[in-house]
Amino acid sequence: MNSNSQSFNSALLIVYGRLFSQQWPAWVVGILLAIANILLFAYEKPWSTAGGMQNWGNWFLNSVGLTDRILIPPHLYSTSLLNLGVIAGAFAAALLSRQFRVRGAPPFEIMKGFVGGTLMGIGAALAFGCNIGGFFSAISALSMSGLAMMVGLLIGAYIGLRLLIFEVKYLNLSSSGNQSKVVSGSSDRWIKLQPVVGGLVLLAGISLTFVYDSFDYPTRGVFLLFGLVFGLVMQRSRFCFVRAFREPFLTGDGGMTKAVILAVIISVIGFSILKWTDLRDWDTFVRPGFWFGGLMGGIVFGVGMSLSGGCASGCLWRAGEGQVKLWIAIIAFAFSRAIFAGWLEESGWMMKLGESVFLPDYVGWKAGIVIVITIMLLWYLIVVWNEAKRKLVVNF
Repeated sequence: MNSNSQSFNSALLIVYGRLFSQQWPAWVVGILLAIANILLFAYEKPWSTAGGMQNWGNWFLNSVGLTDRILIPPHLYSTSLLNLGVIAGAFAAALLSRQFRVRGAPPFEIMKGFVGGTLMGIGAALAFGCNIGGFFSAISALSMSGLAMMVGLLIGAYIGLRLLIFEVKYLNLSSSGNQSKVVSGSSDRWIKLQPVVGGLVLLAGISLTFVYDSFDYPTRGVFLLFGLVFGLVMQRSRFCFVRAFREPFLTGDGGMTKAVILAVIISVIGFSILKWTDLRDWDTFVRPGFWFGGLMGGIVFGVGMSLSGGCASGCLWRAGEGQVKLWIAIIAFAFSRAIFAGWLEESGWMMKLGESVFLPDYVGWKAGIVIVITIMLLWYLIVVWNEAKRKLVVNF
């Protein structure tokens, strides 16, 4: 092997090490997720998660004869494919970084995953979306329901943290009995093979996009591809909306919160350009949950994500890296969202959760953008102040 080949191989190893041996900065991934969400909106519709999970729940309920709802099969439903892509992308990323393990959990943690997932499904039904569709993409679309859900998520995260503190102080669960255990994936041979398997998983996922295209479903293939990207970058950065809303109350650290704020600001600008220029409809992702549905849904969802340890997107990528508790949370989320959303629609309560409020309809485009960005900057300043003063940190 000549020196040029050695230098090239060394450079590849350095790049690979930086990508899959080191955790990516949260702020970098915040930028990447915002850009990807803007591109996805420009292509068809913004990033969402809860609808895909509801589709899974409805499909199963139909399959066992408990319901008879008209729905698109999961393998053809764009949001379902986006979610599956997130799981596959995170799975591939965990393998490429030799971090994939099937991690079990004690019974009490499994129960928390189930309860948390159930609450998230209910909250997502009330708010017409989860932390992605109901907050991130909705607020980027200048929907007032997104702001209402943001307030609810902050309240819910605080309540959820209080519940976790109560668990630690009064339930007296032994530390050894409350730790996750590696079920499989720890042998030296398997660890060495993981990057190869991860590369094959990515290759299979990308190949599937061309398979969908060959069957005249190119849009579905693109959503699967975006899901792979979302899952990969979130796993490599440990990007987590739960941490963004809870960590300032828990430790005072605001790194993840700042990354989410940055992502929202970039998305607001990108979404507004697409809407303002009539490249996309103005009412896209303007959720009809202002204010009651967004606020109450955010509170319920915030409690649920604190208990389960992952939001909707967080559950998906953590499930991809082998965390059993999050598998349970996803299953509970899918069924509770499907059942509760169906009840809301059949009972007529869905019409009573609020209304669609598009901010520029009331204050104009410029003022609407300025208002949302100003709120984000105020949130940023509060986070920075709290990092220095620790005034919002809850004492154990």
